[in-house]
This record gives sequence, structure tokens and C-alpha cells, in this order.
Amino acid sequence: MGNLFDLIAGMNKPVAERPTLRLVESTSPQAAADAPPAPAAPAPIQPSAPAAETASEPQHFIRTAATATPEWRAARDQYISHVMTCCACHAPTSCYCPTGAELRAIYDTTPMEPTR
Repeated sequence: MGNLFDLIAGMNKPVAERPTLRLVESTSPQAAADAPPAPAAPAPIQPSAPAAETASEPQHFIRTAATATPEWRAARDQYISHVMTCCACHAPTSCYCPTGAELRAIYDTTPMEPTR
């Protein structure tokens, strides 16, 4: 049986040509005393109460593009498509060409949530 480097080097060989591995288990009391203790089982985690059961907490809605209005998504898509292809627009510094500035204004004023 070879050393660890021989085993690693043999990993790219076909299975039939790889060196055989033999696992040896020691049953001597000395080996058992030197072994680290087994880790203790972690305490079970109690699930928290669902939001519906805690009526005292207000509900919070997360606003994402998936929950936004179709108008907002269209304004966002037009703005981003323009900014990504326009050489004159530089969004990090809020520097836009006239078309980019107009698209940004539309994007900023379009509501993300439907009006009630």
C-alpha cells in the first residue's frame, strides 16, 4: 500500500489499475483513549410562530420587480436598455443624454405599486 501521494496520483487511472485501499480499525484501549470525544447532539431548534399567529406585529411587504406594476417594469426596462447601450449616459454619476434623462424621469415617477 502506497502513501497518500501515490493514492492521489492514481486517481486519474482506471478503477482496475488504482491502488487498493484497506481500512484498518484499531480496537486497542490506547487508541480509543487518544481519540477525540464524539460531538454532542445539537439541541433541537424550536420553530418560531408564523406571522399569522402573531397579530401584534404589522405585516411587511417586500417590493420587487416581480410584484411591481407592468407599467413600472416597462419603464425600468426602457431606461436600463437605453443606459446600457448609450455612450453618453453614465448612471453612477447621474449623467444622461436628453433621451436618457427623459427615460430616467419616467422611471422615477412611475409608481411601483398599483394606485388604489
